Amino acid sequence: AAISRMAAPDGPRRLVVVAPTAHLKRQWAAAATRFGVHLDDQWSAGEPLPPDMHGIVTTYQQVAVSAPQLAVAARGAMVVFDEIHHAGDERTWGETVRSAFGAAACRLSLSGTPFRSDTRSIPFLRYELDEARPDFEYGYGEALRDGRVVRPVYFPRTNGQMEWSAPDGSTWSAS
Repeated sequence: AAISRMAAPDGPRRLVVVAPTAHLKRQWAAAATRFGVHLDDQWSAGEPLPPDMHGIVTTYQQVAVSAPQLAVAARGAMVVFDEIHHAGDERTWGETVRSAFGAAACRLSLSGTPFRSDTRSIPFLRYELDEARPDFEYGYGEALRDGRVVRPVYFPRTNGQMEWSAPDGSTWSAS
């Protein structure tokens, strides 16, 4: 819904989407087009923002080398971070994400992994007792019920024995 507001006459002036890979940049641009939102997935720091587009799609790596230019583009814009856990405080991507998008009018951070294995904080997230707290949570169950958001995961039953180790070091098995 927030992205489709971009095409409305009274919507935000610009949208910046930050994705982990070039492939996801193309996916974001294609998906946004279905909502009437046109995003340039070929933008580079040496170019002005395209006047005939609602915004751009970039990668965390591009943010790391183009933070000053993106700070100009993001002033007053809506920024969507796809898989924000890729950015970590006191790391290059985390620091440049903060400097590039600190003045954005609105930030939406998306992640199925709201933590980092190196335990660094993730920019723009709120923490309580060292745990990230979402402003809104939309899980796999809700996405399944809504339909056409995610595909169901299916684990076919097979005959056999399986064994695994629990985090406490104990070993478990089942057939």
